[in-house]
Amino acid sequence: MEIKTLFLQIALTIPLTIILNIIDNKTTERINRIIIPTVYTIIVAAFIPSVKTNIFLIPVFEVFIRNFYITTILNKNNLNAKQIIIDSILSIVFALFVYNYFISNVDLVIPTPESIKPFLWFLIIIYLIIVYKKVTKDQVIVDNKKQKERAKENTIMQYAKLKTKFSHLIKSRNGTINVLTYAIMIHEDYKKPKLYRKFTEYVGMVTKKETKYSILQIPSYTHLTDEQAITMTINNFESIQKETGLKDKLLIDYLLKDYTETDKQDIISAYNEIVEFNKK
Repeated sequence: MEIKTLFLQIALTIPLTIILNIIDNKTTERINRIIIPTVYTIIVAAFIPSVKTNIFLIPVFEVFIRNFYITTILNKNNLNAKQIIIDSILSIVFALFVYNYFISNVDLVIPTPESIKPFLWFLIIIYLIIVYKKVTKDQVIVDNKKQKERAKENTIMQYAKLKTKFSHLIKSRNGTINVLTYAIMIHEDYKKPKLYRKFTEYVGMVTKKETKYSILQIPSYTHLTDEQAITMTINNFESIQKETGLKDKLLIDYLLKDYTETDKQDIISAYNEIVEFNKK
């Protein structure tokens, strides 16, 4: 290696030391002190090919210059010497490895258009995958939004239908009880349509076993009509409210305590949609 090249490499070590000092002031990540010298040598070798020979010496020079700067100029002798030595050795080993297996084996460190093509296609594939995932995710969000809107519309339509049919029975002085009763009816009717209910009710009447009757699905050993079940439910809810003194959300939570968490959330969702609709 020429003396000129050696001195040029020593000179190019100074910017590396400045860069590392700036980074050390910004972050305490040790990996930076190990990786950045090698990255720096690759960039230098790419743009200044004349100093490519034994360019791994730049990280070596940098280790000595930076340690001299830290201990002599900054006078910081209380630093972790063991850690500094380990980082310095790893930095040199990594730079030597990259030099031997990459820099010294190519004429030009800067990739040629021909060598870039596989990487370019790799980027294109990655980009298409990202675009596909984003489009798919956006479509799922749109579909979920539409599904929620349709479910809300169905809830309001069912509420209007049930109110027309049963409003003469659902007339508690407590508005929460009235709306909650409609919400339970909508939920149960969705889970078990009328045809299914009629079949299970028939089986219950024949077997004389406890069966859930009516649109409210009230457990009973005898047949209950929708009207009877609604009256029983309203009276039961009013008695509980009178005994507990609970109101609004606390009352709803108490009245739905026997439902599963999923069913409870569905009923509360229907309840909120009815309340919002009635405000309009």
